[in-house]
Amino acid sequence: MEKEKLFKGLEWILFAALFIFTGYGMYLGSQGQEVFYPFVQEDGLVENLTALSLLAASVVSFYRVYEYRNSKKKLWIFTAVMLGILFFFAAGEEISWGQRIFNIQSGEYFLEHNKQGETNLHNLVVDGEDLNILIFSRLMFVVLIFYLVFARLLAWKVKWFRNLVNMFRVPLPRVQHIVVMLIVTLMIVSIHRVKESELHELSFAFIFFLIFLHPAVIDKE
Repeated sequence: MEKEKLFKGLEWILFAALFIFTGYGMYLGSQGQEVFYPFVQEDGLVENLTALSLLAASVVSFYRVYEYRNSKKKLWIFTAVMLGILFFFAAGEEISWGQRIFNIQSGEYFLEHNKQGETNLHNLVVDGEDLNILIFSRLMFVVLIFYLVFARLLAWKVKWFRNLVNMFRVPLPRVQHIVVMLIVTLMIVSIHRVKESELHELSFAFIFFLIFLHPAVIDKE
């Protein structure tokens, strides 16, 4: 019970921080693109916080592996490992694997095929297809909408889906996660500035960290 109270208290503090941060972004956006851009530029505050949130989600996932180490639920461990790797990869991609931080020159392939000349996959252009738009924007958007909007409802209403979620121990959002994500998304959409999508990435990373830290429990029979 004490642990539950601690998680809830931390969760609402971080929710407040996300609202304040997004509100500040709205304010900067209202002042013009030249004022807003430094806030969301490469290696700026927003990008670094996004990478940090993704890394935090990865750390939580790997901690779950430690928690489940003596459990017979091998699929729980599999899910936690996969999520840990996925979010570690996302954090690395967000900052181009530290390329700009450590002043590392991109290889020939990335200089030729990456639209920003950086060492990352999400900005690659392959056979004229922008992977960032095709996979990391369109496909990811569909996956995120399903996860945040429909997965919890399906787990609650459909027994076979609920059993599958519990079998793999997939962390699902609580109602407050969904509501906060919706409100923050509406706030960001109102900005209407170039690179406002960076704030979307931050909010998703932030909410995923909170979901992994304090997921919903769907055990309805």
